[in-house]
Amino acid sequence: MQAAATIPSHLSISANAARLELENLERFGTYTRLHYEGRSYTNAEELQHAGRLAHVLRERRVVPGDRVVVLMANSPDLTACFQAILTIGAVMSPVMPQWTAAEVGHILQNSGASVVLTEPALAARVREAARGVDTLKHCLVFGETDLEGMQNIAPQMAECATVEAPVNRSPEDLAMLLYTSGTTAKPKGVMITHGNVAAAVNSASQRNPDMPRHPMLHVLPLTHSFGLMMLKLANAWGCASVLVPQFDPVRIFEIVERHQVGYLPVVPTMLVYLLQHPERTKFNLSSLYRVTIGGAALPEKLRSEFQKVFPCRVEQGYGLSESVAIASGYDDHEAYRPGSAGRPLPGIEVHIVDEWNRPLPPCRAGEICLMGANITPGYWQDASATHEAFRGGWFHTGDIGYLDDDGYLHITDRKKDLIVKGGENISPREIEETIYLHPAVAEAAVVGIPDEVFGEEICAVIQLRPGTQLSDEDIRCHVAQHLTKFKMPHRVVFQAALPKNSTGKIQKRAIRELFAKSEAA
Repeated sequence: MQAAATIPSHLSISANAARLELENLERFGTYTRLHYEGRSYTNAEELQHAGRLAHVLRERRVVPGDRVVVLMANSPDLTACFQAILTIGAVMSPVMPQWTAAEVGHILQNSGASVVLTEPALAARVREAARGVDTLKHCLVFGETDLEGMQNIAPQMAECATVEAPVNRSPEDLAMLLYTSGTTAKPKGVMITHGNVAAAVNSASQRNPDMPRHPMLHVLPLTHSFGLMMLKLANAWGCASVLVPQFDPVRIFEIVERHQVGYLPVVPTMLVYLLQHPERTKFNLSSLYRVTIGGAALPEKLRSEFQKVFPCRVEQGYGLSESVAIASGYDDHEAYRPGSAGRPLPGIEVHIVDEWNRPLPPCRAGEICLMGANITPGYWQDASATHEAFRGGWFHTGDIGYLDDDGYLHITDRKKDLIVKGGENISPREIEETIYLHPAVAEAAVVGIPDEVFGEEICAVIQLRPGTQLSDEDIRCHVAQHLTKFKMPHRVVFQAALPKNSTGKIQKRAIRELFAKSEAA
């Protein structure tokens, strides 16, 4: 661990995203940068591994602009994919390893991918997804497989030459296609350019110019924009990274202690599991320095509880796939404001508008709009969605929030998550925050359900802490102590676990669908 050193105050980030890893080597020299499953790799070794993969792809005639889909869990092979694809000027489309064959098939078809890269455990799913995709020429696997049409590239990579010099790319050239999970339709491809990546890294670095170079633990999928961005930042800052293929609390505790991890990017659900795990007291977790939350709103009670138990700073930031996962955040020495996702990062403008697209004054909630060099130019082959998202020249996020008098951003809701009861807009987030105040509640989600009288009624779905019991009336009485009767949940459902996506974010759409099926039955 390089605790004494600090991140350079003024980074000069190349507009060619492939050069970021070369700049890491130039800036910090050779150092042990990656730890995975008991093995360690230097930054130079990582570049060589990526260079060999770039050679493999070039031999299969992958050219600049070609789309390459990657379906893999966190591993050194996955990090090599990022660099190799960018090095030859192609476009990477990372996909969550939990996605189904049908979902992967949509991405292969929509992106017009010519190559897909995967691992042996996922090869069968890729093979199924690839059926009927005319553009697909190669299905490449990092390891042994006897499935027809799937090529094991491990032997070739063990002996082939490396490609070192990246293809020249301009800031406007496409670097990645990030497919959003979507709420009502199939995932859309978010176009991310080389300039977008460089601007995002620059913005985050300018907000955090002098942080200690502690190791960073990556428990989030690197195929998600938040996980991907944190890896890019770790490399830009000269930090060592520890990868894990999946989230496991005890494994996290072990790694934090062994590698003296300082930085931990997570989603709120992971905090719940870490906080409640009975074995956490067995480990020395004093190295934890900064825990950054993204992907979902951070309940203040959860943040304060975690910060009391673990000796570290806990904060939330804000960003989307369309902004390369960054928009607002805190610097390393800035006092945290409960409920706030920090200030807009350098080079990013935040604009709050009403339903008629008129700007709103401080402390008035409206739709959050963004502008900056990190913002996507639009959605892949979807002019209609692009036009809708960029009304008035600003990117409309679909999130609801406000800027306070000092310019700190507060997220209150998703635009589509608002419950309209009797013609009045009700914030699920407000009710959820109240429910989280109850000591027996582990997790909660509030959704709107159809109602003949009010149009929509309020339903709270709750996961209790182990060994506790509550009734519907207990929850209603608790909420009534903090909110008006109009915001009290009409229905309370207790579940052993709430449905979540692969990044640990509670899936409200899945909850609504369950209620819809129940009503239909």
